[in-house]
Amino acid sequence: MSGSGQVRAESPGSYGAAMRWYEAEAAAGNARAQYLLGLSLEQGARGPVDPAGAARWYEKAAAQGLADAQLKLALALQFGRGVAADPAQARAWYEKAARQGLPEAAYNLAYLQESGLGGPVQPAKAISNYEQAARGGIGRAYMALGGVYARGLESVAQDLPAAYSWLILAVDAGQPGAETLLEAVGAELTDVQRAEARAGAKKWRDKPLS
Repeated sequence: MSGSGQVRAESPGSYGAAMRWYEAEAAAGNARAQYLLGLSLEQGARGPVDPAGAARWYEKAAAQGLADAQLKLALALQFGRGVAADPAQARAWYEKAARQGLPEAAYNLAYLQESGLGGPVQPAKAISNYEQAARGGIGRAYMALGGVYARGLESVAQDLPAAYSWLILAVDAGQPGAETLLEAVGAELTDVQRAEARAGAKKWRDKPLS
């Protein structure tokens, strides 16, 4: 069958039979079955943990455009789980998954773009991807944006009111260290600036998730 990722409804009920069925589907090119086999190998659901086997199945599913598999493959490449670490390739797969709307992929891509791992430092792209992750509910993205604006970044000027807005959201999301940094940044602002920053945080908070 094609690698569309659709799993037939007639899958068998027992775990062992289901695994054999998924293996057959994966071998036939079903991207979703390939991804699920990768998960089972990564988690040790079928026996010993097998990061290399998981990465092979993730790569097959990722090549067919399955966003979840692209994210998993990127993680394997970033941290060397079952494959040789390759931050540049991790960037490429994170970008593919992020463009399909995965917030975690956008966050991880932004981190690599901010830090310069696997390629050049790309401040504007990092901020854009952190914002995508934030819209998707990734609390760490609020903290990252607060940090970027608090200290400034190559070609991105320090902006303490913007940092204050993002850190308010990070505090609301329960991010460790956010409250301390919020207090430190707030001490550098006027009452008017803090009020405007709080309004900016509320405006962002009230946006519908995209």
